Amino acid sequence: MNTIKDQIKKLPQEPGIYKYYNEAGDLLYVGKSVNIKKRVASYFVSKDLGSKTNLLVSQIYRIEHLKVFSEFEALMLESDLIRAHKPFYNIISRDDKSPIYIKIAGKPVPIISLVRKPQITKGAFFKGPLPSAKMAKVTLKRIRRIFPYCQHINPKKPCLYVHLGLCPYPYRDKVSEMEYTKAIARIKKLLTGKTKVLLKELTAEMNLLSKNQQFENAAILKKQIENLQYLTTTYYDPREYLEQPTLVDDKTNKRLVDLQNHLDLPNPLTRMECYDISNIQGKNATGSMVVFTNGVADKSQYRRFKIKFLDTPNDFLMMRQVLTRRLRNDWPKPDLIVIDGGKGQLSVAVEVLADLKLKIPVVGLAKRLEEIFLPNNSVPITLKADSPARQLVQAIRDEAHRFAITYHRKLRALQFIEKTKRVS
Repeated sequence: MNTIKDQIKKLPQEPGIYKYYNEAGDLLYVGKSVNIKKRVASYFVSKDLGSKTNLLVSQIYRIEHLKVFSEFEALMLESDLIRAHKPFYNIISRDDKSPIYIKIAGKPVPIISLVRKPQITKGAFFKGPLPSAKMAKVTLKRIRRIFPYCQHINPKKPCLYVHLGLCPYPYRDKVSEMEYTKAIARIKKLLTGKTKVLLKELTAEMNLLSKNQQFENAAILKKQIENLQYLTTTYYDPREYLEQPTLVDDKTNKRLVDLQNHLDLPNPLTRMECYDISNIQGKNATGSMVVFTNGVADKSQYRRFKIKFLDTPNDFLMMRQVLTRRLRNDWPKPDLIVIDGGKGQLSVAVEVLADLKLKIPVVGLAKRLEEIFLPNNSVPITLKADSPARQLVQAIRDEAHRFAITYHRKLRALQFIEKTKRVS
């Protein structure tokens, strides 16, 4: 049997769950993390973890793990494993409190709440037990940003969340009540792992609204779809991970090979880079570079660029500046560059590569129809939503977009603070 140190070295730095076993083979504890290796290693760095945790660490003999695609999946899988196996240290870590559940119940307006003891009543929905009250609240907070829901029972007075756009105020009229019932059904699907069905449903409704020229409502659904995809990436039910422990590696390899084949590239996609620009009318313009190594986000390789000498909205010039600055650096060269944008942004990338005399495959991904544009090819590649290749380029493009926006917001916040200081 390898030592604990050797076992930790082999753990991945990706989202998933980890399981601790004692020498007799008893399951002691199940945990989750966005970085399995980092989280497990933290147990063995400090000796002052509290009496219960110190006792747990002293008994760990074997570590197992399961990789997943997202933090949300890790939470759902952790919940299912704790419910099924009731590991000793998961139980006592609750400080003698009862398990916590998400409850959805009530008519005609279902209310979402957290409860310790689920009293099964007709029509009530429960999800749990969840690992902690903190994680349950975080889960509901993330869901609320996608599907606003109601937590108050006073039909005469809207709560604060209504004004924040986080409660749809279903007491307004019958139409509001019916729309809220639909939203609750979608939240239940999300909590029970039926995300693929939910995304298909939302997409169909969005397309119908667009066809009927109800563009404002279609835009709301489009935002929900994007947020849901970011929360879950490509969601798989916890049972699928238990039945196929290598699911993440298998799916990732399939995506890499599929994209390589579609683009007819000679070399495996060991390193992929994606670029995005974020600005508001040219102000605080930023560029992001994210890196996927062997199909997985490699955050240690991410880079961000503050656009210099431009304060007018010109995405093409901004993209040129970012790519030129990056490619002049002596960093590892990518096997593929993905540009967030269509023909225009792609042509800029092609020109930069030509100017620097570099031969690196490059494609553009246009967000409106998710079409992949290739240099010297007027007809883009259109792939189905469930195509592994499309899932991979979407994942890296969405990550680049998220990373760029995060930096852009930071610069805006710093600018606001500076202005406040000058005024005061």
